[in-house]
Amino acid sequence: MLKVLTQQAYEERVAIVGASKLDEAEKREALGNLAMRCREVTLNDQGKLLIPKDLSEKTDIKPESSIMLVGRHGHFEVWSKAHFDKYQEVAMNQKDTLGIL
Repeated sequence: MLKVLTQQAYEERVAIVGASKLDEAEKREALGNLAMRCREVTLNDQGKLLIPKDLSEKTDIKPESSIMLVGRHGHFEVWSKAHFDKYQEVAMNQKDTLGIL
């Protein structure tokens, strides 16, 4: 699964680290880890999101395969259909203690 953030959402995460009680070395490490996991992407002329090859291979998202775009609170996720279907099987067995599902 790939988590897709807006630039604003990325900057909010940077601000959270900056405002945290971590010491400076821990902040640098946290920001480095965040930056290492994030990539700027673009849309092509057809409006398609271009996923770098190493990320598509790591997440089993193959060219021309079915994917799922899953909305979350402040971002969305890109899943291979096969992995999403497996996730759904597990999620359907979770209790809805808040009555929101």
